[in-house]
Amino acid sequence: MIRERLESFLSVLAVGAAVAIGAKRIGVPYNVALVIVGLVLVLVDMLPHAPMDPDIVLVAFLPLLVFEGALFADADSLRHAGRPILALAVPGVVLSLVATAGVSTLALGLPFQVALLLGALLAITDTVSVLLAFRSTRVPHRLAAIMEGESLFNDGTALVLVSVTTAAVVNGTFGLAPTLRALAIAIAGGTLLGLAFGAIGSAVLRRAPDHLTAILASAVLVFATSLLAERVHASPVIAVVVAGLAVGRAARRVLEPSRVLALQGFWETTGFAVNVFLFLLVGMQIDARMLGEEAMSIGLALVALHAGRAVSVYGCFAIMRLVSKENVSTRWQHVMVFGNIKGALSMAAVLALPSELPHRHRLVTIVFGVTFVTLIMQALPFRRVLVALGVAGKGARDRFEQARAQLILARRGQAELDDLLGSGLVSRRDHAERRAAFQRTIIAAERILRTPEADALDDVVIDGAILSAQKAALLDAARRGLVGTDTADQEVSRLDDRLMKLTAQHEAETEGGAN
Repeated sequence: MIRERLESFLSVLAVGAAVAIGAKRIGVPYNVALVIVGLVLVLVDMLPHAPMDPDIVLVAFLPLLVFEGALFADADSLRHAGRPILALAVPGVVLSLVATAGVSTLALGLPFQVALLLGALLAITDTVSVLLAFRSTRVPHRLAAIMEGESLFNDGTALVLVSVTTAAVVNGTFGLAPTLRALAIAIAGGTLLGLAFGAIGSAVLRRAPDHLTAILASAVLVFATSLLAERVHASPVIAVVVAGLAVGRAARRVLEPSRVLALQGFWETTGFAVNVFLFLLVGMQIDARMLGEEAMSIGLALVALHAGRAVSVYGCFAIMRLVSKENVSTRWQHVMVFGNIKGALSMAAVLALPSELPHRHRLVTIVFGVTFVTLIMQALPFRRVLVALGVAGKGARDRFEQARAQLILARRGQAELDDLLGSGLVSRRDHAERRAAFQRTIIAAERILRTPEADALDDVVIDGAILSAQKAALLDAARRGLVGTDTADQEVSRLDDRLMKLTAQHEAETEGGAN
């Protein structure tokens, strides 16, 4: 039995590795490739139909997924985009759930409690594809922060609502007051626990003697946070997200780069492995025949999903504009609606539903179908949509950055040649020829960079580079005991504020026409 399980485990990893390699070679997000492979395996009936304990997903997989996302997030950027994130993550999720449930009740003929549960499952967002597109295409920093932060906290709120609506389906009743009370307790309790465990985890990481103990401590932190939050009826997901943000921020500020890279490498690998297992686990729960029978339901669920998301995004930001005078570009809102892509978290949530829950098999099939369609129809063309909406695209700024990169490379090449000449490792003739080639590159790059538009961009780049260098020097001094930790924290906070203001000012100047 153990040998068979080990063979199955290794087979899944082999499939996932092969899919990831193929996806990388053809330039497709790996989660898109995984869902395609999962569907093919379902249709050809190559996956065993094995029952699964939902607690495995709830206890083991969900905390790992959300911690991996939170650990890589920039907590300072999220803090500066706090109001839009909060609007989408709390009232936005509720609006999306209600709107999706309303359409689902009418279109799919589901009982109202089950439609609410489907709405909660489809309110969960997955930013893997979105963030991959953001990294390969220039987008405003604030837009990326809003979407990443919304995903993290939206997931926490939505998963609390999944738990509440699951209880309503089991009990057959749904009360608004008890639901709001449970939601408030889960969110507040999860936040407080996350802050506490984040502080503990940050202190432990600072004192960990090496990479291995730091990684082990972070894994223990994830499960300790999740399990304790579940015991006190707080939200495990919100607790893990808050703890992950705190630990990630502390790690980048106080740990040496090699240890930060070790942590990130471990958790990136863990997140990938969990994604592989979830996509294939869903395939093991689906009957190919049922997938065909529910094709119409999947299409209607997609309509409900996007109707709910549109109500949530446009409604929340319209209210915010009236109440707080904070304006979020309409084009950005279009990106948020189109970027409502489902993924591993939605599938993990539906797999975690109790096995005896009414309509569970239908919900698993619909969520898988919706995930498949959104990944194919929205994740794949997402970069082109960003360009079409005028949110991203190549322009003068890209040309200036390329020229700046060429200038840096050429200057560094000349410096290395001079060192080699001084060491007698290169002849004067060879040195002169190669240096002249580099000089031609420098002249061409400087011709592009010595314009008023390039000078304006250079001011932002230079100021940002200086502030980042000052911050790095201060953190290094604190690690060596030359400056007190409290003093360093205060000064770093000031530098972070200046960096964020610099970024916001630059984006306001370059994206003023976004509306």
